[in-house]
Amino acid sequence: MQIELIGCTSAGKSTLTRSILQSSHDKGPGILLGEDFVLEQFRLNWIKNYPLRKLLVNMAGLFASLLTWRNNREFYLFATQLLFQLPIPRLERFSLLRNVLKKIGIYEIIRFRSTDQQVILVDEGVLQAAHNLFVHVSVEVKTEELSTFATLIPLPDAVIYLRQPESLLIDRTMKRGHRRIPDGTYGKVVRFVKQAVATFDKLVQHPVVENRVLVVDGSRDVIMTAKYASEQDDPIMGLALKIIRSGFTSDTTDTVTEEIMYVE
Repeated sequence: MQIELIGCTSAGKSTLTRSILQSSHDKGPGILLGEDFVLEQFRLNWIKNYPLRKLLVNMAGLFASLLTWRNNREFYLFATQLLFQLPIPRLERFSLLRNVLKKIGIYEIIRFRSTDQQVILVDEGVLQAAHNLFVHVSVEVKTEELSTFATLIPLPDAVIYLRQPESLLIDRTMKRGHRRIPDGTYGKVVRFVKQAVATFDKLVQHPVVENRVLVVDGSRDVIMTAKYASEQDDPIMGLALKIIRSGFTSDTTDTVTEEIMYVE
């Protein structure tokens, strides 16, 4: 089972991921981080140096994306055409394409090598590639292109969308910066964040995606966008909900509410 966390930069994906993994570790083995799973397949998980681990995972992902190109060739063509139409430097286009291909490769490694009993948690996965392709200060998001992305991209079993107030995302991005906002001016940061929010809000409402999504908002309410997505009706979504809850600290777990949201 492959669960992906998506959301804008600074939405808290890495923080929730760490919390979930820590909770899983405390209770015994059960959930693996996608990068750890990839390294395990090549017997390289003993490496502790973070930059080296990152490099090896990226190389493995790129290699796997080439080996499985027939599975995703329509998406590769779409992503390449989209990126090379953007008014951005050529090196940035190649860098973004490399990141997108790496995400696909990691997805394919997990899909082929994991078992039904394993839960693999992926931060910065295939759906997060929408941020690479569509979120740019210099362009507007086109709904038809986002729809094509949703229909071509391979989908994880469940998606956790972390949503935060725009003001908080803007503040965090101003402090941290972002490589695609070189000068970091307030106006460009606002535009960048608004585009990211609009991109993910539209993506999780797409018919092929919505039934796989759990939305976690800034107050840690959980909104189940899938119709009839209960533990009984959909065991995968039920398990994803339990995993989200495990990542909340004990003093907030009891405050989590569930609301069925019907997306038209």
